[in-house]
Amino acid sequence: MFLDYMSLKFIWWIFIGILFLFFAVLGGRDLGVCIWLPIIGRTDQERRILINSIGPTWEANQVWFITAGGALFAAWPIVYATAFSAFYLALFLVLITFILRPPGFDFRSKLPSQGWRSFWDWALFSSGAVPALVFGVALGNALKGLPFYFDNMARSFYTGSFIQLLHPFCLLMGLATFAAFAMHGASFILRKATIADPDRLRRLALSSSVLFATTFVATGLWILLGIKGYVVSEMGDLNGALIPKDKNVIIAPLGWFDNFYHMPRLWALPIAVMVFTLGYALAMYRNQKSVYFYSSMVIVSSFATFATGIFPFILPSSTHPDHSLTIWDAVSSHRTLHYMFYAVVIFLPIILFYTRWVFSKLSGPVTAQDIAKAESY
Repeated sequence: MFLDYMSLKFIWWIFIGILFLFFAVLGGRDLGVCIWLPIIGRTDQERRILINSIGPTWEANQVWFITAGGALFAAWPIVYATAFSAFYLALFLVLITFILRPPGFDFRSKLPSQGWRSFWDWALFSSGAVPALVFGVALGNALKGLPFYFDNMARSFYTGSFIQLLHPFCLLMGLATFAAFAMHGASFILRKATIADPDRLRRLALSSSVLFATTFVATGLWILLGIKGYVVSEMGDLNGALIPKDKNVIIAPLGWFDNFYHMPRLWALPIAVMVFTLGYALAMYRNQKSVYFYSSMVIVSSFATFATGIFPFILPSSTHPDHSLTIWDAVSSHRTLHYMFYAVVIFLPIILFYTRWVFSKLSGPVTAQDIAKAESY
């Protein structure tokens, strides 16, 4: 094997991060459009235009999330098992809203009844708003720590409850992700859909950017002043097969800023979040086409800031810090990571090329004339 175990652990941290990032950018715009659907779409035709702007590609975008979950199971099986135990009800809630999306697209226009169509419009709204909130709440809980431990047989036990996940800090994180996806959805609508009152959407999008900037700064201050971080004080050979319990972890104030202190250049990431948010607001105010680029970069830089701050942890344990899961001790075997590495190197470029080709073929705005076609939603 030409790559050592430690290198593969880090590479798979990058791979899985990329998969979730692609979902956040591509699937995030679908979530954002669904959030705006009953708010911006004042007429039935406008709502159908919004639905058709994401109708041809939403399934492909959602596959990134499924693929990331599969990669999580293959590369980090202990994380997969522990996370699904902790977030079971939350993920089930997300699943329910995702299930509502296909019938929402397919059944909405089958009947002319206003009540029927309004029901599916709000169902589609929930399929965007609920995941946007839940994903942020999950990230907040990852920073706050989850109450779990491992027994002598390496079985994980979650000792918390669903209500405990709804900590005010985690809800604030959920509001930040909700605002970020709303920003992204608004920029995609202006790029893809033709609506009667784009100025109203721009005003609401500007409000979303203010909400995101406020919540982003507020979460940073909360972490600085009230959320203790986790720091590995002792661990075995990173190139070996490690057991999650065989390390020493301390919970310390400013622990989540440890990586930034050791590598000051990383402060460029949270600064970039604010710069891109400002760029988004200016581009939206000036009605510039670059607004979609800025909303995408807000998501990318925010995700990078979170991943950098929590590294090398994946799921910290608030009750048993030494049982916290990191990228070094929660992975599959060296051989498993090795063979999966080749699969990713071969197939990921093909998928990216095909995705780019599909998007290029489906480029262009959705108009009222498109809605008249029989295949429209």
